[in-house]
Amino acid sequence: MKLLLIEDDEHLAWTVKTSLAHSGYTVDWVTNGIEGQVLAGTYTYDVILLDIMLPGQDGFTTCKSIRSTGSKTPILILTARSREDDRVRGLDFGADDYLVKPFSYPELFARIRALVRRTKNVFTSELKAGQLLVNTTSKEVSYDGKPLILTAKEYAVIEYLALNKNCIVTKQMLEQQLWNCDSGAFSNVIEVLVSRIRKKCRPDDKEAVIRTVKGLGYAIRDPQEA
Repeated sequence: MKLLLIEDDEHLAWTVKTSLAHSGYTVDWVTNGIEGQVLAGTYTYDVILLDIMLPGQDGFTTCKSIRSTGSKTPILILTARSREDDRVRGLDFGADDYLVKPFSYPELFARIRALVRRTKNVFTSELKAGQLLVNTTSKEVSYDGKPLILTAKEYAVIEYLALNKNCIVTKQMLEQQLWNCDSGAFSNVIEVLVSRIRKKCRPDDKEAVIRTVKGLGYAIRDPQEA
């Protein structure tokens, strides 16, 4: 999953970003609300983590501005301000959830996963498509009952495709999902990752799990929902 972190406390932001990256998340980080608003309107994110006390433009205004564009990206407010009226204000301005600092990382990760599931209309941590099973909590993947050993990027690819099963996912969408906005990635990298996943799932049939949609991208189809 790809996240946008808007936080001006550099020490906290670096700690949060590092912890998220170690858990397989791709994170873009900015230190002010205006820049965060611009990125939110430019790139696609699964969740936005938003501090309230930001320089220039506070988190409440940033949240309201993001929502005014029609964005439905889940917004999780992270702040030391625990007063009820602050929580109510944030939620009324369009935030989906509120987490008071200091917080534990297991709770942060759980709230992020819950927001993503809600957005995708998925109500369990297990994603199924035919013989493929992806557990978004444990990051474990199996095919035909056999566990797969995947790299972080391979897991990110198959999780994103599984979250969007029965839909076409372009190479550009995968590139934006897997790398930071300041990183360079090329379509052949995606092709290599998909090829490796296919070999680990079923080497004798490369289209068994991830199907190529010619000229468009890739898709994981669920036979029971097709």
